[in-house]
Amino acid sequence: MSLYDQLNSAYTTQLQENNSFVEQNLNFAEQIVNALIDFLDVPPQNPDIKGVESYLQYLRLDREKGYLAQETLSKALSHFPEGKFQFGLGLLLTAQPDRHPRQFATFSIDGDRDGDRLTVNVLGKTFEFEAATQSDLDLNALCTHVFDDLMTGLSWRISDEVEKTQIGFDVTPIDD
Repeated sequence: MSLYDQLNSAYTTQLQENNSFVEQNLNFAEQIVNALIDFLDVPPQNPDIKGVESYLQYLRLDREKGYLAQETLSKALSHFPEGKFQFGLGLLLTAQPDRHPRQFATFSIDGDRDGDRLTVNVLGKTFEFEAATQSDLDLNALCTHVFDDLMTGLSWRISDEVEKTQIGFDVTPIDD
C-alpha cells in the first residue's frame, strides 16, 4: 500500500468515527427531547397559530444572533471537539383561553461525553449518565428539573420587584 493509500485509509477511518460520534450525539439529543415531550405531555399536532409550526422548537445556538429556530433536531445540534454537543429548545407557552399573548420558553442543553459517561447541563443543573450508545437514558430527574425550573420562572410577578412602602412612613431624605 502506498503512502497516499495509507492517508486515504486513515481519512476514511476518521470520517467513519466522526460520523458515528455525530450519530450518537443525535441519539442522545433525541432521547432527551422525546423524554421531555412525553414528561410534559406536549401536544403533537400543529398549534394552529399563525407563524407557529410546533409547540416545541429546535434551536441552534449562535453566539452572535442568539437562538435560531431550525426545522429538525439534527440541524439544531452543534458538535464540538472533546465530546461536547449543544442544542436549544423552545416550548410554546400561551395565555388561555385565546392563546394570546404567547412566547417560547427557551433553554439550552449542553452535553459532554467522556468514554461511556454522558454529562448533561440544563437550566443550571448537571446530570450524569452511563451512556452505552444503544441503551435508553433514565431522564426522569432531568425532565422534572426542567419543569420545576420553568414553573419557578413563571411564578415571578412584577410586584415582586416593586419596593412596597406605606404612605406617611417613607423616611427617605429629600435633597435640596
